[in-house]
Amino acid sequence: MHQYGQQVWGSLELGSKVNITTDNNTFNFSVDGSRYSLDIPTGSYMTSRNRHESELVQIMTGTAEQLSLPVQFKLGGIHDDQKLNVLILEHLDKSKEYVLDEFGGSAVDTLFGDVRFNLAPRN
Repeated sequence: MHQYGQQVWGSLELGSKVNITTDNNTFNFSVDGSRYSLDIPTGSYMTSRNRHESELVQIMTGTAEQLSLPVQFKLGGIHDDQKLNVLILEHLDKSKEYVLDEFGGSAVDTLFGDVRFNLAPRN
């Protein structure tokens, strides 16, 4: 068993404060062709680079657990020319590869952007 499941990293910076309204509160994706949709409660969510934590990621993971979705959400740090905190989707099954794709919904341009990394299960 691997330490990490299949992961897909987004490309957008989760700023220190992200505002979710009824205009940007749905996040859609597919896992091996099965479509999933997550409704994010409206509100303002804080993310701290120093503490490496995000209220938004916590809410999204809690909602995913309640819906029995096959993924969890994590906060990832990218350190290229600039430091970014990004949203990661990680499959809960760490034993094999999965296809995570078809990202969409009204929140995709606020929370995720494009796929920055697509990583197979690993230690």
